[in-house]
Amino acid sequence: MYQNIENITRDIVRINQTLLLAKHARYRRWPRSIIHFIALYFNNCCIHGFRYLVKAMLVVFEKFLWLVLLFVSIYFCIVVCLSSIDRYYTKSTHIGLERNYYFWNTTLPSVTICPMHRLDSALFADYCRKNGIKGTQKTVFWDFLENLANSTYINFQNIPESDQIDQIIKDIGLKPEHYMDVIYNLTFDSTYDPFEQNRTRCVDGQTYIHVRQVLTEYGLCYLGNTRLGLMYSSRYLIFGKYPEFNKYEHQRKLLPHVEGSFFVPDVEYTVVGFTSPAIDSYIHSAYEVMKVDANFGYTSDGMVFDPYLEEITAEDNLERHTTVSMRKCRFHHESNLTHFPFYTRNVCMQECRLNLAYKLCKCIPHFYPNRITNPKKVCDYKTLRSCFPRYTSNFLQLYEKNGSDKKTRVCYCEQNCIDSVVTMRTALPLLDSKELLQSIGCKVSVKRWPQNRLKRQVIFSLTDLLVSIGGTAGLFLGFSVLGLVEVLYFFTIRLIWQSLGYTL
Repeated sequence: MYQNIENITRDIVRINQTLLLAKHARYRRWPRSIIHFIALYFNNCCIHGFRYLVKAMLVVFEKFLWLVLLFVSIYFCIVVCLSSIDRYYTKSTHIGLERNYYFWNTTLPSVTICPMHRLDSALFADYCRKNGIKGTQKTVFWDFLENLANSTYINFQNIPESDQIDQIIKDIGLKPEHYMDVIYNLTFDSTYDPFEQNRTRCVDGQTYIHVRQVLTEYGLCYLGNTRLGLMYSSRYLIFGKYPEFNKYEHQRKLLPHVEGSFFVPDVEYTVVGFTSPAIDSYIHSAYEVMKVDANFGYTSDGMVFDPYLEEITAEDNLERHTTVSMRKCRFHHESNLTHFPFYTRNVCMQECRLNLAYKLCKCIPHFYPNRITNPKKVCDYKTLRSCFPRYTSNFLQLYEKNGSDKKTRVCYCEQNCIDSVVTMRTALPLLDSKELLQSIGCKVSVKRWPQNRLKRQVIFSLTDLLVSIGGTAGLFLGFSVLGLVEVLYFFTIRLIWQSLGYTL
């Protein structure tokens, strides 16, 4: 009996030893299998040089030489491919010059006019009656709101301050975030005036050109001959609603903007209908908004502008084939701004300015749109008077000073992909316009058309990138698309079959 137990024990030990040896043998076969599979790929791949690393007839020196050559080829292949990729992302577009001006239609510049008399007396009287403002309080409050409506970075210190104003504001519960709402409701949009003589309108003979009330850094102004969408309007920026339909503009032929060509020697339009004692005018690209520091000064007679302009256009596939970082410009609908739903370079600068104001004075002026998820604090009129005049040059030039008193730029704004450069040849007063037209305004007349035009173009597309990378890989390694397919095949389907025991 004991003899049988000893025999069984020896058999068990022998079986365990056999299984252990088999297990170790299997583990030793895996590295050999992997090396065999890689050698198989090197012998059959289409990349030049790899097969010489595994040929049995070559001496060690020859294999080492081929290994060095392969490393050098792979290195330069990667360097040249990365250079092509960098060119695609940073230098894939350029601005070319066109001269076939016979076929162009050029859009005339826009004009923005800000009347110095903002509030409507009838609307103000009704507002005072509803809020119980009487007597001298009415006069004081009118002067306060009129100066507030005409305030900007160069004249915040002119806003009147008194205990009587504080009491009126307290009595009616007027908060800083409602300043612009009150000014808008007390300012009559003169583009909707039923009497043509008093209506703000943009005309070219018997043709109307669209004009609208807009919210600017100088308060409520009027913009004519623009290519910007209706989102750039006072009603949309303040309340998020598009302007109401203007039936008076549609009484005649209505154009969204005026264009001219080389064969039409003199094209002009006039924005009239301002009964204010004076106006402040700005002329700029039809693809842009006004800059608060680029005005032509106050005038009581109107202005005549003779501009010269050069357009910057873009080829049709620019937006489709490139990103913003590649072309270094933005289209109007590619807004990355917080307070504005559309993009232009000047609008981007406005957002930079309001962010700088918020940083230096801990609030923003009332004339900026603030319909965002987390609205910024709006400045009361005392903060506008006390804080902003100290930093006027900072706000207008968009810089701040660091600890060493050095000027640093606040932010960077990309160019507009489609724009025009407006150069003023002459800007003269429009004398006796009030007696002739019963109002004042501005006239824009283009007598000389551009013979050069800039165009943004794609010079290195995604197809060019693929060709460049493929050519580089073929030059240094003899690599191709089928070579890539071969790699995928060997290390997927072929690897599975190899692991199942099917070998080449």
